[in-house]
Amino acid sequence: MRRPFLTGLVCGLLVTAAEPSARQDGTVTLQIHVTDITHTNGSAGIALWAGEKGFPEGIERALRTIYVPVVDGQARATFEDLEPGDYAVTVFNDKDQDEEFDRNWLGVPRESWGVSNNVRPRLRAPRYDEAVFSASGGCQVVAIAIE
Repeated sequence: MRRPFLTGLVCGLLVTAAEPSARQDGTVTLQIHVTDITHTNGSAGIALWAGEKGFPEGIERALRTIYVPVVDGQARATFEDLEPGDYAVTVFNDKDQDEEFDRNWLGVPRESWGVSNNVRPRLRAPRYDEAVFSASGGCQVVAIAIE
């Protein structure tokens, strides 16, 4: 279930609470809202990318990575104190909580996944240029539905 009013309210509250520091240092806060998670056991692995190198699976090259619990088919994470710029986000439902994106012997994902801009190419992984978005300051919500 999507809650746009609540999402806007929470982001608005964060911006209001952080407004003096956001104006002084120009940092960005990204709130990641992941929906449509079918396996409520496990966690959501969320990675923030500031460039295409390693995207989307070379997780060790991501700018930041966090694993958060899945609650009612949703997961939320916040990345704070970011410089304004271009970013992309990847997420997967880590059903077995091993912090690895599981695939079968053919390379087909065994765990649900998604990326910013909700890009879903067929027969290949998404590219950074398809998932990238600009963050210019303050608080920005990134909504990702995984499949």
